[in-house]
Amino acid sequence: MLRNALVGLFAAALIVLAATAAAGAATWGPAIGCAIVLILILVERQRYSGQAVSASLEPLKPTSERFVDPESGRPVQVWSNKAGERAYVEEQRPEA
Repeated sequence: MLRNALVGLFAAALIVLAATAAAGAATWGPAIGCAIVLILILVERQRYSGQAVSASLEPLKPTSERFVDPESGRPVQVWSNKAGERAYVEEQRPEA
């Protein structure tokens, strides 16, 4: 939501700055700077949204890594995939 507000703000500022520069009342520097920031915001949105989708397509598999969770005192097993995602799953102890 904040990103959408920033895109709108910089797009409106770019329009005003470009119109002012085109009329000869100001230089093109602020308009170019505003355009660069707007492009960076849009590229950042595209780049990281694609990573989240592609990384979640690969399933997690259990590893041999285990440890005791310091907060709960229960054993935890690490699950991971080739993308580097990790999940910590509490091991279920068999009922006796």
